[in-house]
Amino acid sequence: MRKLLNIFLVIILLSACSKNESNDEIKLSSLVKADFSYTQDLFDCTLNENGSLIALESFFSKNIEEYKNIAELENLNISIFFPENNTNITNFIISIISNNNPLGLKKFIDAVKSDDITEVASCSFAIFQHKGIKLKEELINNNNPFINAEILRCKYNDTYNFGTFQISINRFINNLRTIDLPYSISYLKDNSKNDSFIWINYFYTEDYEDILLKNWANNKDSAEIQSEFSANATCIDSKKYKSYKLI
Repeated sequence: MRKLLNIFLVIILLSACSKNESNDEIKLSSLVKADFSYTQDLFDCTLNENGSLIALESFFSKNIEEYKNIAELENLNISIFFPENNTNITNFIISIISNNNPLGLKKFIDAVKSDDITEVASCSFAIFQHKGIKLKEELINNNNPFINAEILRCKYNDTYNFGTFQISINRFINNLRTIDLPYSISYLKDNSKNDSFIWINYFYTEDYEDILLKNWANNKDSAEIQSEFSANATCIDSKKYKSYKLI
């Protein structure tokens, strides 16, 4: 059952256009562009050999007012993604959502570097400004400081694109409206690779896996969507995280 659930957590991020779609339809779909509304960067970090999560927490806590001022001034939304179900965490991701503001983003990066984040962890601060769109946004009052998240890095198969993807996504989201599951979906155009994208699922309940198993994994639509997905795109990896909103 867990294997079946993992399959779902891959296909929830994308379903593809029908395999029977004509070449003309595919060509027309290439004209459809995403209505991107923000930019987001994901910086991979690794704790130093003598580093720890306690040291990381201490680093951000002692400098939090400085970082809040930068975030408010530059309209930055900063979160940290920690790997799920990992008792010995050595890697994490700093996620920064910005409003097409690479200079403001760089100001934050310069600040953490100046405050010697390298004493705690090494981070790859390569700015790509991935263009993002919220395919589904759940407006929910969540008192839990951590949100369940899944990040998938994917590449379109030949002849497929956002246009073919969007048609199926709209159908997919409509099908899921019958499930009582609060979640959001973000789509990022991966500027670091050609024909690639990053898909992020956010789940706001701890029992989301049980809900999916009960209401979707054994549904006939699940197999159909999986088949459509395979025709449209290939995901390089899929990883689960606990997302903590820093600022």
